[in-house]
Amino acid sequence: MATLLFLLLISFIIAFWMIYLRRRAAHAQEKQQLKSAFDQELLRAQLEIKEQTQKNISQEIHDNIGQVLSLVKLNMGTMSVANVPGLDEKLQDSKQLLSKAIHDLRNLSKSLDTDMISEKGLCAGIAQELEMVRKTGAYEVNYKIEGMPVRMEANKELILFRIFQEVLNNIIKHAHATIIDVNVNFFQDNCLLEIADNGNGIPPAILQGESSGLGLRSMRKRSSLIGADLQIADVPKGTAITIKIPYLTVIENHQ
Repeated sequence: MATLLFLLLISFIIAFWMIYLRRRAAHAQEKQQLKSAFDQELLRAQLEIKEQTQKNISQEIHDNIGQVLSLVKLNMGTMSVANVPGLDEKLQDSKQLLSKAIHDLRNLSKSLDTDMISEKGLCAGIAQELEMVRKTGAYEVNYKIEGMPVRMEANKELILFRIFQEVLNNIIKHAHATIIDVNVNFFQDNCLLEIADNGNGIPPAILQGESSGLGLRSMRKRSSLIGADLQIADVPKGTAITIKIPYLTVIENHQ
């Protein structure tokens, strides 16, 4: 009888150990799959940010710097040594235009730094994107930071920034808005990013997930990967998107 009980106990211990090993292996595999998915999404976000940066720079060169240099060329083409008073005025205008072009080129050189998010943080990246939009003159842009800014893990800030870019692109391409409001609120244990516009809103079928569109599925997936909660709502005029992300790892605080 004692031998039978001993064998049963040994069998129970072995069975329990085997179950534990299988569960640990399954957990390790699931963890590895999540890490792989996160790494793939991070790489995709990095590539998309670089692509978006190139598009922004191309548009800026075409719309602003190209126009300024064309005016300088026009001024130079109409200069006449015989018309001394007019020549001085055109030279002054050309100097001012060239100064503006140099200033814009310096700003563009900063835009080429695709590592800016990891170096300067989410708030700086958002500010740069919104400045590009504001300079078009097509939107009233309002940007507010509340609370003490907190640096989170660089990879998560990068993905959060890419979500912000996607929202901003949707507003520009589809919303027919004139006002863009962006608030970043830093609380004790989480960061809340709010993006709102006064456009024509999102079709109900897309908003309720009945059909895909406007990159919402991608934004929700990316939010889930970094542990963020993304909410999209129609407001009386336009759309409001909030992204709440808890502080899992804090890099540093900025006064």
